[in-house]
Amino acid sequence: MELHDFKQQLRSEVTRNILDFWLEYKDIDNGGFYCYSDFNGVVDKEHDKSVLLHSRILWTFSYAYRVLAEKKYLDAARHCYDFLVEKALDREHGGVYWILDKNGNVADSQKHVYNQGFAIYALSEYFLASGDEAALEKATDLFGLIEKHAFDDVNGGYIEAFDREWNEIDNHLVCDTAEEVLAEKSMNTHLHIMEAYTTLNKAWKSPLVESRIQHLLELMCDKVVDEKLHYGLFFSRDWQCVSKDVSYGHDIEGTWLMDEAAGELSDREFAAKVFSLTTRMADITLEEGIDADGAVFNELREGHLIDTDRIWWVQGEAMVGFFNAYQKEPKPEFLEAGLRCWNIIQTQLVDKVNREWYWKTYRDGRPYTDTPKVEPWKCPYHNGRACLELYNRITLPENAL
Repeated sequence: MELHDFKQQLRSEVTRNILDFWLEYKDIDNGGFYCYSDFNGVVDKEHDKSVLLHSRILWTFSYAYRVLAEKKYLDAARHCYDFLVEKALDREHGGVYWILDKNGNVADSQKHVYNQGFAIYALSEYFLASGDEAALEKATDLFGLIEKHAFDDVNGGYIEAFDREWNEIDNHLVCDTAEEVLAEKSMNTHLHIMEAYTTLNKAWKSPLVESRIQHLLELMCDKVVDEKLHYGLFFSRDWQCVSKDVSYGHDIEGTWLMDEAAGELSDREFAAKVFSLTTRMADITLEEGIDADGAVFNELREGHLIDTDRIWWVQGEAMVGFFNAYQKEPKPEFLEAGLRCWNIIQTQLVDKVNREWYWKTYRDGRPYTDTPKVEPWKCPYHNGRACLELYNRITLPENAL
């Protein structure tokens, strides 16, 4: 496939099949967006509203406006921003809640750092799109809260789970492992804090933010990435890995997010080391994690595949990860791997009847019909971002489109 055609396909997919779908999920009566629909896209208007989902929607429409410059995307971002600011921010104790009811009342007040990080990510991106200084101020306030309550100055990284008043609680939201070990720290939370701080630093240059980005990258390099160049997934407070699974989706997603973070550093020698490590990690995913048809496997445990399903976010993030590796080291295998993921998406994951993407399909491409189209973790962030990110990265001669 020519890159010219690929870029056109990406734009069509993200505008018509993803963003237009989500524009119809605005809740005009109660604010924000609807947060649940079944496999066929039938909306449950009574369902609770996820703050995480709203942060991801805010980020997506803000970035879409910056990439595509269509006003309707900025309008959608503003609609989402207004709901988050009015309903999700805790004005007494600071931070954002976890879950609201359909009307925006607090249903679950816990403060998870994963959730705070995504709010920073979204608010920073919204500032870059809109120039709204109030959004940036709220992002920097959340940054200060994370640093005050969650930074672990003994072991490094961040404590993850807190109640409304910022007292530590068990880390059930993202760290209940398959081995039934309740971990205190996770790769996933730290990866996305790093992602959030990277965007915050683009909006608000701060020596402390940059130092925390470097700290997180050092943790990734020294504690989280193992000797086989996979991410450990779950950890004790002092960074002992307590899980055995390999997540190929996180492995390849993390390569380009680490590179984005390293791009913000003044220490170019360390940044170069990160770029080298992530290229080798992409190579490992290419060698180990690809099915015969080009799909990226989901999970491996002790050398055995435990999940060969095609997960929507895994294939989307893999496209970006392989293209990012290709931009650093133009091996044809990297480009081909990204294009083959796109083929899996187009032939297996895109819902050509009800729009958006299926949550997952079996190895033979049949969709799981018991999975929702939309729920608190299923949103336009991964697939919308993948299409927009690649569209933005593919440079063509002027007037080529």
